[in-house]
Amino acid sequence: MSRTCCVGIVVALGASVPASAQLITISNPSFEANPAPPNGFPVLIPTGWQLHDPSRIIDFGNDAVGVLNPTGSTFFPAGAPLGSNVALVFIAQDVGAGPAGLRQSLAANLLAERRYSLTVEVGNIASGVGNPPFDFFFDLDGFPGYSVQLLAGGVVVGEDLNTLASEIPEGEFRLSRVVVDVPAGHPMAGTQLQIRLLNLNIPGTPMEPAIEVDFDDVRLSMGPIPECPGDFDGDSDTDSDDVVLFFGAWDAGDNPADVDDDGDTDSDDIIVFFAAWDSGC
Repeated sequence: MSRTCCVGIVVALGASVPASAQLITISNPSFEANPAPPNGFPVLIPTGWQLHDPSRIIDFGNDAVGVLNPTGSTFFPAGAPLGSNVALVFIAQDVGAGPAGLRQSLAANLLAERRYSLTVEVGNIASGVGNPPFDFFFDLDGFPGYSVQLLAGGVVVGEDLNTLASEIPEGEFRLSRVVVDVPAGHPMAGTQLQIRLLNLNIPGTPMEPAIEVDFDDVRLSMGPIPECPGDFDGDSDTDSDDVVLFFGAWDAGDNPADVDDDGDTDSDDIIVFFAAWDSGC
């Protein structure tokens, strides 16, 4: 089995990559390849990505994917986390009919005895008015939920399933992080990696219809599984970043926080972690 954590409290850390890790190439990771005017949102499948729509609900009308340039808008007053554009997954008609979003198959395979870290900025868009031809009011209050998935051979090996839903204010982004430790003998080792970014399409209410999720700055890195339990982020030192990441995984009950390898996350793991952290390994 893979060891997975989805850490929703790493916002302050940013999407930094440890020195011991290498970035895996993602095509159009910040959705800049398709031009979009300020406060405009072309409806299209972003270059380098594919539509993921198992329920066949995306009609590029009331249910659509595309890119948004939030510059000068109330949608995201601070703009995109990286560059000008973000990806959007908008579901206003087939509410509750199943998730939909974007996927990308990568030119890399899952390797055993490696730690993978997938980070994605997830946005909770605010209501607002677009530029022509979309210059009318969009009620985008509420949040329909999201999933950030890492797959190998078509099988989900790591996922952040909506852990940040209650933590993203309207009109802002927060960083989602999925960490997967792949042991020797993993059944999907050697198979192709894929990323999925999904709108879960959870129904809202008339006051908060919960229609759209936005994504930006998709990064995937791979490095060795840290030998030192205190060096949780694998950057060859023990610091406050490791504490934040460890407790995010521990609170979620995810396996990388099982640093004593007894099959669960409990107070014993905290003792082992801090012993290693204090010693610097």
